[in-house]
Amino acid sequence: MMNRLRILVFGLLLFSGTLGAQIYSENPSKMGIGFNVGFQKPYCDVPHTGAGLAAEAMARFILSPRFNLSVSLGYGLLNDGFVEKTFQTNLLAADLKANINLFKPGQINPYILLGIGVVNFEYTREKPYAIGSPANEGKRFFDGSFIYGGGLEYMINRKTALNIFTDYRFSTGDALDGAESGDYKDGYLNTRMGLTFYMGDGPADRKPDEDLLALEPLDLTQLDDEPSDTQKPQDNLQIFETKIDNLEREETNFTMEHYVRLKSRVDELNRQIENKNSELQDLRSNLVLKNNRIAQLESNVSTVSSAVTATSGEFSADYEQALRLFYSRDYAQAIQVWDQLKERLPNHKLSSNSQYWIGEAYFGMGQYENAAQAFQNVFNYEFSYKKDDATLMLGRTYLKLGDTARARSYFQGVIDDYPQSEYVEKAREWLQRIG
Repeated sequence: MMNRLRILVFGLLLFSGTLGAQIYSENPSKMGIGFNVGFQKPYCDVPHTGAGLAAEAMARFILSPRFNLSVSLGYGLLNDGFVEKTFQTNLLAADLKANINLFKPGQINPYILLGIGVVNFEYTREKPYAIGSPANEGKRFFDGSFIYGGGLEYMINRKTALNIFTDYRFSTGDALDGAESGDYKDGYLNTRMGLTFYMGDGPADRKPDEDLLALEPLDLTQLDDEPSDTQKPQDNLQIFETKIDNLEREETNFTMEHYVRLKSRVDELNRQIENKNSELQDLRSNLVLKNNRIAQLESNVSTVSSAVTATSGEFSADYEQALRLFYSRDYAQAIQVWDQLKERLPNHKLSSNSQYWIGEAYFGMGQYENAAQAFQNVFNYEFSYKKDDATLMLGRTYLKLGDTARARSYFQGVIDDYPQSEYVEKAREWLQRIG
């Protein structure tokens, strides 16, 4: 499969180069090059995703007034938002798209697009509890895509155009987020804007001054001779004036029609900007809540630390060492340290926390049966800070084991048994995903 995708990439580049050379040699005005920037948002197994930056270089070949092909090579990022950012995927994309103009070419040209593409991507886990598999991390994969969307080209002058478009890419695989699960393939939405520079006089088939040149010239010889019975010099002048009036009316209608379209597009972009501003405001609010939560936890830890004995101080030091091993992905060593802490100080208030993190370590290693047992053992403690955490993770663990019914019961348990937990919203999201 990978070899076929590589052959397809090579074929796209070879086809675009051959087509571009032929078109440019025949008519320079029918080829353009451009550069577009924007953002892309993934739709995958992660419930909430964010927008990542993207850019591409493009070549456009005009085959007819209503139809053209574009070939592009771009780079972009996919992630699940500025706050969470549990993963990040960087991808290279090579695309071949057919663009169909909805109207006769002019100053403003709306179009629809269809195409195919090839992506080469690399998945990276930013957080240890990312949904993706560690086995997929740090490797590059090939995948195909099917593309559809639409856009708008605004001719700034005969050789330069502003290009704005949005398209959605259906991936043929399911690993853009590092996790191959669920009933649907991964995909992502692109929104781009940039400039296209055309060789020659640009893509429009007729210009206002060309319409003037197309008018029938006056027969000036008849002005010096005697007028014929069928036509007089005044008749030629009247025809010329009539065509000018018609041209002015057409130009006015043309301008107003495209002004309305452009105004509609600008209003749509303003709505998109307002929506993005609202999303950013929500992200800022969530960040403030997280910071307040961290400050509260730090205050609690400080209070506990001031009240514990020297032995508890040793517990805290070893506990922090185990956390450092965990975040360094040395899961086996972290489990060993936490097991020793539980045996040495079984009645310590953070002993149940050690039990919980043992479950997280097994989950990170992909040993889901051991992870489920470790999370269950958290409930053997009469007091624990981690019971709501363990309930949520039991849902995720059984989902990995394919036991959807049991996973659903644990997600519902977070909502019913811990209504004040910060994980209630997460539980609802997982319930919505599994149906």
